[in-house]
Formats: sequence, C-alpha cells, structure tokens
Amino acid sequence: MEQKNALMNDMEEKIAVVSKKAPRRPSNVVISWRCWLIVRILAAVAIFLLILLAIALAITVVIKTTPPYCPSGLDNSGRNLAKPGIFSDLSPKEMIAVRDYLLGQKRLGLTPFASATVNSSYIYMITLQNPLKDAVIKFQKGAERKPSRAAKVTVYRGNTEPPRIDEFLVGPLPKPTYHRLVTSPAYRRVPVPFTSRPVDAIERAQLKSFLYKVTEELHDLFRESYGLTYHNCTPHKDCIMFEDFAPRGTSSGERMTWYWAYRETVGFYLHPLGFAIQIDHHSPFPSTWTVSRLIYNGQLFYEIEDLVERYKEGTLRKIKNIMDNVDAQFSTFSKRGHQSFDSPLRGPRLIEPEGHRYSIEDQFVQYFGWAFTFHMKSTTGLQIMDLYFQGESIAYEISLQDITAFYTGYSPETSWLGLYGLSWLLGASSYELVPGVDCPATATFIDAFHFANTDAPLRYKNSICVFEQTSSVPLRRHYSHSRDGKFQSYGGLVASSLVVRTIISLWSCDYILDYVFHLDGTMEMKISLTGYIQASYDLAGQRPYGNRIHNSVRGNLHQHLFHWKIDLDIESLDNRYQTLDMTTEFDTSFWYESTLNKTQLKFQASLKEDEAGASVAYDFDQPQHHIIYNMLETNKFGTSRGYRIVNKDMSKFLLQDSVVTNAASWARYQMAVTKYKDTEDSSSSIFAQGDPFDPVLDFSRYLEDNDTIVDTDIVAWVTSGLYHIPHAEDVPSISTAANQCSVMLIPYNFFDHCPSMAVSDALLIGKKQKSAGVNAERVFNSFGTDISEPKCYQKETSTRSFHGDVEAAEV
Repeated sequence: MEQKNALMNDMEEKIAVVSKKAPRRPSNVVISWRCWLIVRILAAVAIFLLILLAIALAITVVIKTTPPYCPSGLDNSGRNLAKPGIFSDLSPKEMIAVRDYLLGQKRLGLTPFASATVNSSYIYMITLQNPLKDAVIKFQKGAERKPSRAAKVTVYRGNTEPPRIDEFLVGPLPKPTYHRLVTSPAYRRVPVPFTSRPVDAIERAQLKSFLYKVTEELHDLFRESYGLTYHNCTPHKDCIMFEDFAPRGTSSGERMTWYWAYRETVGFYLHPLGFAIQIDHHSPFPSTWTVSRLIYNGQLFYEIEDLVERYKEGTLRKIKNIMDNVDAQFSTFSKRGHQSFDSPLRGPRLIEPEGHRYSIEDQFVQYFGWAFTFHMKSTTGLQIMDLYFQGESIAYEISLQDITAFYTGYSPETSWLGLYGLSWLLGASSYELVPGVDCPATATFIDAFHFANTDAPLRYKNSICVFEQTSSVPLRRHYSHSRDGKFQSYGGLVASSLVVRTIISLWSCDYILDYVFHLDGTMEMKISLTGYIQASYDLAGQRPYGNRIHNSVRGNLHQHLFHWKIDLDIESLDNRYQTLDMTTEFDTSFWYESTLNKTQLKFQASLKEDEAGASVAYDFDQPQHHIIYNMLETNKFGTSRGYRIVNKDMSKFLLQDSVVTNAASWARYQMAVTKYKDTEDSSSSIFAQGDPFDPVLDFSRYLEDNDTIVDTDIVAWVTSGLYHIPHAEDVPSISTAANQCSVMLIPYNFFDHCPSMAVSDALLIGKKQKSAGVNAERVFNSFGTDISEPKCYQKETSTRSFHGDVEAAEV
C-alpha cells in the first residue's frame, strides 16, 4: 500500500512539472495569399509540362516504330454507283431494278432464279448494253444528249415448246419502263437453240443430283479401285469428285456431258482416276435424262449394270489406284524441293515516293498523257474504252473476245475437249486478287459487280487492280563517249508503265490479263498463263500426245488461243489499213564503178481496200508491218499519222478441219480488218461452247459482204496464242515466265518525236569543264524530279485482307 501511494505521488510530481513548461509561441513566418497562388500555379505548370513531355516521348516512340508513309498521290474517288458514266458497269441497284421489272411482267411468266428448275423460264444474266457508237461520238462532240443506259438480259425458256433462249433490251436505267425482244443480226440461228445455252447453277445442281443417284451401284467398284467413294464419304479424306467437260456431244443439237472422276484433294486436276460417265441431258425434264456411256480404265460401257456385272465377274481390266496422303502432296503448293539456294528474306517492294502518279474517277483513269475508261463485262471480261493519249483519239474499244483451249489425246476428255472461255463468262470468272502476289500491295483495288447465274447482284471484291510499275530496263537511254573512252553525256528514262489487271480463272487454268500503258504512247495487251494443267489418266493410247507428269497421270498437248478486238480511231473514224511488206532487192550499186552488186531489204506499202484483202492468213514467210492510219492527219513531216499492230505471239492454227473448232472461225486469221458495225460487236458468243459444231455466231460471216475499208471506221481482229506440251516442271502449276502472249499498239508517225520526251522523270548527265588539267564536274539534270533516296514507304494493302468468296452486293 505504501508503495502504491509513493508511485502515485511520483506521477503527480511529474505531471506538475510538465504543466509548468512555457506554452509554445506561434511562428513569425506568414505566407501571403498571393504567394500561395503563385506556388500553386507553378506546380500546375510543372505537372502540365511533365504531361506534355510524356506525350512527346510516346509520339516519338510511335514515330520511331512506325514506317514513314509516302503521300497517297493523285486522287482516287472510287466507284460512283449513283452517277454512272456511259461505259460504267451496271450498279447493283440498276441490276435489281431490271430484275424486278422483268419479274413484274406477268406475260413473260418468269420464275425467280432461286426457285427455278431447268424446265422454267428465268433470268440467266443481266449485263450493260453499250449504246450505239454513233450516239456516243455525237454526245462527246456536244451535238446530242447523253445516251440513256440500258441492260441486255438473257432468259432461259425451258417451259416453251420448243425450249429456247430469249434476249431482251431493258431500259431506260435506273428506272426501266420498257423491254424489247432483240435478236442480234450476227446470229446464224434464231431463236437460239436451247441446247446451245451455257450450263448454269440450276442445271448443274440437277445434274449432280442425277449423278449421285445413278452411281450408287458403283460404290463397291469405287472403294476397291481407288479407296474412295462418291456416297457417304468423308470430305477431304476419301471422296471422289466429278467434274464436267465440253463440248457436250459430237454433233449439233446434242447435250451429252462427260463427268470425269478425280480424287478430292488440293490440285485435284492432277488426280484423274480413269473413270467417266456421260449423261444425256438435252431434254429440259430431268426425269428423262439417261446415262449414255461409261469409261473405266480405258474400257467403254453403255450401261451401268453391264460395268458392275463384268467388274464382279472379273472379266475386265481392273484399276488399283490407291494413293496415300503423303504421295497426294505432289499437287499442292506446299514448300518442297532443294533448300540450298533459298533464303527466307522478303523480295523487292514497290515504292512510290510521291504517291500514285495516276488518278481514278469512278472508272475513268488518267496517267501522264493516257486517258481511258475501263469496263468489266460479265461475258468478255475487262475492256478498255474511249482511249486517248495526249488529248488525241487512239481507240474506241480494246477488248479480249474469247479464250479457247483445244486439246488432243486418246480418251474422250482430251480428244474432244475444246473449251470456249466466253461461254464460261470471262468477266464473272475474274475473282478477288491477292495483294502482294497477284498485284503489288500498293495497287489500287477495285470491286466488280455481276448478275449472272444468280438471283441477285454479286460483289467480286478487289477483282481489278491498277498500279504503276517500273521495268528492269530503261525505256530509252544513251551513254556517249569519245574515241578515247572519256565520258561525254548520258540521257535516259525509267521505263514506267501503268497496268490495269484482272485474272480469269477458268477450270484449272488462270489467265492474267494486263492492259499496259507505256510512256512512249505504246499500249500492250498481255496474257500470262498459270494455274494447273488439264491432266488425263495415263492409258497406253495417251502416250503419243504428251508427257507423263506423275504415276498414271499424263499432260496432253493443247493450243491456247486469244482473240482481241481493236477498234482504233486514229484522230477520227476515217482510217485505212495497209501492210508494209518486207522484200529484198539485188541490183548494181550506183555509187561504185564496175558491176558491184548488192542485196538489201526494202519495203512496199500495200493498201487494203476491202475486207477480203485485209484478212491475213498464217503466212509466216511474208514479214509485214500492219498499220492503221489516218490519211487526212499528218505529223509535221507530212507523214500520215497511225498506229502499228504488233502480234508478238502468233500461233499457227492447224485445226481448221476439226468440227469442234467451228465456233472459232476467227482462229483461221492472224489478223482480219472489217468495217465497223454495231451489230458485229463480238467475234464469239456465250453459246459457242454449247454447240461449236453449228455455232450461233460465226465470225467468218463478217467477211462475206467484203465491205470497203478505205477512209472509214474499221476494226482489227487479232489472234495470238501458244502451243503447250505439259512437262514435269508444270507440276504443281504452270509458271508465267515462258507462257505469255502479247499484242502491242505502237505509234507509227503519230508524233513528231518520242512523246516520252515530255516526261520529267528523265535524267540527263553532262559535264562542265572547270579549267585545264582539272577533271570536269558532272552536272545532273532531273527536270525538277527529286532523285534523292526515298525517305518513306508506300502504304500497302495487307495480304491478310484477302477473303476470296463472292458475296452479295449491297444496294
């Protein structure tokens, strides 16, 4: 207790001491309100500057890690679907307006495509009907109003007696009020026979259904012979594919299609199985279709039952064509082969330091002196219309007319195979292009729209590309030096050109179609071949016709031919055609005494006065230059202005006696010149494939009237092509390097000098002497063009943007 009291007293004493300490005096330092405001402002400014610094650092990082893009260059307005030009493609809205208008005409009795059958009446295709040339010319001269737009509609009439094809002109667009049944005066057969029509999606679907049903009995044969089947198979594993071939028969009026069997795998074109079945489907009623022939391992049968019975009995030659997945890789694009020379490094890229030097407004293109409109036609494909150079008229139309491939061989799929590309629709077979491979990634990509073999407009994304390229050789140059080898001067120009490209995919083959516009006024039409070859099963009878490219696979000899329409209008419609025929002369020289003889070349101009005289057969013994010129227009030297047509890849046609080629009578001429007629707008038709034996359109009839072609509007029709004997290096696909055909239009006295002299992209190097004994200073003149190293990269379209599918068009 005493201790507790002592502790309490001690604590009270300590508390008392603490309480006696002097109280703390307030600070004498007082911060005014103004100073405190300044401090706060300075702090805010510091924070703001720190934020700006952080943003600047972030921007610097982005700039350092992002390539400096070049400017976009001249304008590209894109497609103007609301206000189409004279030659602009039909817009999706116009297509739908035409479709709905015709479906609304009850007297026509049309069935919508989606619910139609072969024995219905329905719309197969809607395309632009180009106006009459005379109306276009008058409008361009300001004498007439703009021609109204109209559509040409192809209608299949399977429910008439007899069935037929009708073609209607529907207009005016975009709000149709009339339709007229039209028949081309160029047609030999009117109405167009139903058996001449192209096979469409409706008929093909019913054919596949028929094929599936009638081949059920062959299930065991397929399984034992190939390890595959057509029924209840696993896709991409053990399936057979059946693909059809044409022509469909051996004489006019027939419609019998061979379906050939292939292994379903990548590059199936190189996997023929040696089995085929022929279906007779000339009737519009599928219930009456029949099987007319079968081929198995080179043996012919007329009934499925007979083949099945003999197969079970073992009285025929059987096939054991089993292929594992590893061996099947030979037809793919998977990387393989020698690796020693390969480097996984990216190749050269196109750089346009100031951006595109061409402009595109809707479908109108300008590039230096060139000006033209491109048009994608569903049938004949990409065309060039209304072509000018340096403000002067060159051509009204330049277009591909048809692509053919005539095969040879032992079996029916090769011995009778004759393909007419137009019947498969060249334009509607031009699909999406891959940036960085099909076209430079810096190219301008353009969509196309088609209404063919469908119930609504389809958008073919990026199926056309436009780009400028630089050749590996200069367009012109000269290095001048003295006799002792000292440099004097140099002048040169980079060979730049503009390319308008599409790629046509027909069955196994791809055709790269280029229209190339050079700076010297030259235009080039070029086709490069690639894709797969058409292979056949290697029967003993096939061996004289081609090379073996794999086990049981042979590539057969065939000829590709391309036909071009070149409607040149040199300054006006009044043109002439002449050839400059190369000959030799052997005579005494005037300049020397005695009898000194000399042999030399000379040429003789030969004016062609009528169409018969202007039809140039395949005479390779007579070198000629072909000139289209205007007698009333001359250059400053008094020489008639013209253009020369150069066919760099003539391919002599040897199949004149083959009935399969009757629809390609144009192939008999390396060149023909006719008087322009609106009714003779094409050398072929979509009906060529259906009946090539007695064709609806025969080009040779254009020459029968033998019109005068002097000082009038004339058209040149040119054939180019090549023979192809497939070889091992064509596997998996044909390379373009040595498989190209081109036709060139070259100015011939059209200008007073080379028009490329106006291009500032040229370079002139001279020297300026300083003083005696001092090396001369080099003087570089680039005519205002920057020749320093580019500091930017062209913005590219990503390869990954490729989709590939055709899709419904937005309206």
